[in-house]
Amino acid sequence: MRGNSGGSHRYSAEMKRTLRTRHHRVGLSLLLAAALTMVSACGSTDATANPTTTTAVPTTTSVASTTSPPTSVVSTTIVPHVPPRVLLIGDSTLLAVDRYDGFRALRGFDYLYDAESCRTLGIPSCGDPPIPPNAVEAIGAANGSFDYVVIMAGYDEWWTSFPDSFDEVVAASRAKGAHSIIWLTYPEGVPYKLLTGERADEAFIKNNQTLRDKLATGQFPDVLLAKWYPHVRQSSGWITDDGIHLSREGALGVSDYISRWVAHSEGVPCPMPSVLGGPIEAVCSNPDTQPQIADVISLYES
Repeated sequence: MRGNSGGSHRYSAEMKRTLRTRHHRVGLSLLLAAALTMVSACGSTDATANPTTTTAVPTTTSVASTTSPPTSVVSTTIVPHVPPRVLLIGDSTLLAVDRYDGFRALRGFDYLYDAESCRTLGIPSCGDPPIPPNAVEAIGAANGSFDYVVIMAGYDEWWTSFPDSFDEVVAASRAKGAHSIIWLTYPEGVPYKLLTGERADEAFIKNNQTLRDKLATGQFPDVLLAKWYPHVRQSSGWITDDGIHLSREGALGVSDYISRWVAHSEGVPCPMPSVLGGPIEAVCSNPDTQPQIADVISLYES
């Protein structure tokens, strides 16, 4: 994606592709087993008629009674939570995570990060050569399979091509094994303009409506609509003047937001508290139902 000419927060068209893998292992395993068998001998003195039975757990007392009931075997296993594998696909909005090292706020899962300036969804990407692969191509080229695909791209996709591109992105994600596709919504009422000079607001409004319409059909139960806008406030300092690109705070904020969305979908604790030193939710709430993190810089300083 390209910003308006002369903007202080634009990303270079020559910015090389950033592709990283980070591993964050969470969970623990605990295996508890107890086995006890009590064997009673019959009254006969014939050893061959009454063989002695041994157990894996030795006993220290002899039982002569034939009326003692056997003790049942008890086995308790706690199955650990296996961190999901997540593919993060973005354009220059998500590219801020690399620019400002927002990776430290991506927690609770293993991930592959792929963000490039001017990336589109299903149509050819924009920008100067070499033109980056679009989202469909990037998903297809990603190594391995994934539990989640996160989409923060499409800011340079006009509303007329968006519906077909949405279908292609979902199909590509499903082909990679994803059971959930977390799609971040677009801002409305912002000044950002496309390379053609057109104000992108019309496309953002219609693309958000397309997302809602697609999900309403019931054909996309695996698509989770993450309401990045309006979750992030324009006045919070997370967003730059063009209304879409992210500041240092925003880079950490979107990483934290994605991490909470994955934790919420997994039904596990949040990776971090909402405030430094605060409690961590045992089951992470949907971040769209919670206030925007007030001081995300302090939360991830340590």
